[in-house]
Amino acid sequence: MINAKHIMLMHRRVAVKPDATGREIAYGFMSNGLPGLPVINEDMEVIGIVTEFDLLGAIMEGMKLDEIIAKKIMSKEPITADTETQAGKLIEMMLENNFTVIPIVRDNKLVGVVDRFSVMDAYVEPKG
Repeated sequence: MINAKHIMLMHRRVAVKPDATGREIAYGFMSNGLPGLPVINEDMEVIGIVTEFDLLGAIMEGMKLDEIIAKKIMSKEPITADTETQAGKLIEMMLENNFTVIPIVRDNKLVGVVDRFSVMDAYVEPKG
């Protein structure tokens, strides 16, 4: 059985703080190869999620990257999963909500991130 804890190994605790600028968010997307990032408070609790679409929308509204702040553009009620959530449930959550990234938590603290490609990768068997 494949669970979130098996899938998130590549993306442990990738996140931004609420005061991260658009530039910092964009670097986070690019350096981690993720289409979205959890926004966490000082206690490592997920308080939001910011996606490429959020950032692009702010840019289209005329905001400059250094004026954009994560807490102003993030989704404020993020849906999370725990480390034992089965891969099938993660897929269901992604499809039902059009998610590209799901923060993984344990005891309400961020422990990792699962993205759609990581889930697909978990199902792909190497050809040998």
